[in-house]
Amino acid sequence: MRNLFLILFLLIESLSLNSQIKIDSTLIRLEIQLESAQTDSLKVEALLKLASYQKKRNYNKVITYCNEIHKILDNVNYDGRLQRAKAFVHSGIYKRRKSKYIAALKDYYLAEGIYIKQNYVHGLAGIYHNIGFIYQTQKEYRKSISLLNKAIFLNDSLKRYSGLGNNYNVMSICYKNLQQIDSAFIAVNKAIEYFELDNYEEGKQQAIANKASLLTRQNNFKEALEIYLNYLEYVKGINKERSIVNTNTNIANIYLKTEQYDLALKYVNNGIELAISQESEKYLYKGYLIRSKIYEAMNKHDLAFNDVLKYNAINQRINSAKIARELREIEVLHEEEKQRIRDSIIRIEEKKNQIITSNNKKLRKQLYGSIFLIFTLLIIIIVYYGYQKQLKTKKQLLKEELSDINRQTNQNIKRNKKLPQNELKSPNIEEYSLAQIIAELKKESIEEDRIQLLKNKIKTINKDFLQKLKKEHPKLTKTDMEVCSFIKIGLSRREISNIRKTSLEAIKSTRFRLKKKLELSKDQKLDEYIQSI
Repeated sequence: MRNLFLILFLLIESLSLNSQIKIDSTLIRLEIQLESAQTDSLKVEALLKLASYQKKRNYNKVITYCNEIHKILDNVNYDGRLQRAKAFVHSGIYKRRKSKYIAALKDYYLAEGIYIKQNYVHGLAGIYHNIGFIYQTQKEYRKSISLLNKAIFLNDSLKRYSGLGNNYNVMSICYKNLQQIDSAFIAVNKAIEYFELDNYEEGKQQAIANKASLLTRQNNFKEALEIYLNYLEYVKGINKERSIVNTNTNIANIYLKTEQYDLALKYVNNGIELAISQESEKYLYKGYLIRSKIYEAMNKHDLAFNDVLKYNAINQRINSAKIARELREIEVLHEEEKQRIRDSIIRIEEKKNQIITSNNKKLRKQLYGSIFLIFTLLIIIIVYYGYQKQLKTKKQLLKEELSDINRQTNQNIKRNKKLPQNELKSPNIEEYSLAQIIAELKKESIEEDRIQLLKNKIKTINKDFLQKLKKEHPKLTKTDMEVCSFIKIGLSRREISNIRKTSLEAIKSTRFRLKKKLELSKDQKLDEYIQSI
């Protein structure tokens, strides 16, 4: 109910002030968050969001939010250092826009000290950008570019595209003032690209407006004026007061250069009135300078002289040599303080590293011991299973060999009994020839030519068998086929080794390999399988 009354009050107040002013729903939402905050921490976060939002619009309210944040943090018992640092950044931006550069730089350095201690990289990127902005206003463009490059390095590592857009946007202004227009265009186009990546329309529009200032330098007044007029409508729509002032002045400058003095005077007067209401000396002195040139072009010399006097008075206040000297003194003092902080951090880190190193040594010893033990166990397991596998293979080969010997012995006994009858009867010439071949192959020594003839005869006898074997097992080699042919006619391992002129172990290995190629199980016997084909 309380929030509802607040919303209604804000709506009525906004409508009563000016019926043409658009309701700022974002501001209303942020103010409701502040009103409904139940804890100090939530209240500070709400104030920080309001400060961040209003610094681009009604930035005179920013210092009020910052003072309230410091007041709350002075009386809390939780770690609010990062919140305090962010408040220093916001107040620094407010003071910079009020042309209080010394005070702004002090606030930035206070924030930087906290960020270094907290190792808050995101915040440091913003600090380098803001300090670079100060040096840009003081016309120390090289120093500004150096600081902006630091911010770019950090924002790039964080993939913070809106930050990169802001960095390149300010950098383009520095290059423009150094008369390096090509570099300025490169920088502003990068700014537009990064804002698009982040889908940050407000930043993109601001970068496009900065691009218009480069077009003005190139006397491309038509395109520049169109951009400025569109941008003026945009910033009016979002109530971005500072940009409204600056854009009015920039439009007046283009009308001055194109000799449209009445329009130039209209827009510059709007800019000056708004700058006075916002107490913005930076834009006020720029307005007086342009209006003095307009009056001079219109031959209103007295009015031009008065504006020049006003311009010089403000210029001396915000761009004096004394300010530049004080900025350098603060910078030197801060570097000493920053080095002291770094040294303190280094000492703390060294102690941490010593403890970590000591603990790592202990852990490393334990780790190495565990690795050695595991490695030793693995080797023992591998050797054991390897030995068992080898033993099993040898047993299998021996079993097959014994089985083969028994089978061959039985076949030989049967053959020897039947041979005389076969010789007398000779019922089948093929069977007789095979028996003769086997008998001859069993001899201890056979001539090489004779062996080849016998092999050819065996191929002829086993022609159907070999064709069927090749069809069922196409991956078998010539050697595999030959050994299978010998097994088919009933030769023993030793007889096969004699005819092939190789060792008995080689024949054993060949048989073992054949069994795998034929995809036989452990229980299946090679000889029985070949005989079955």
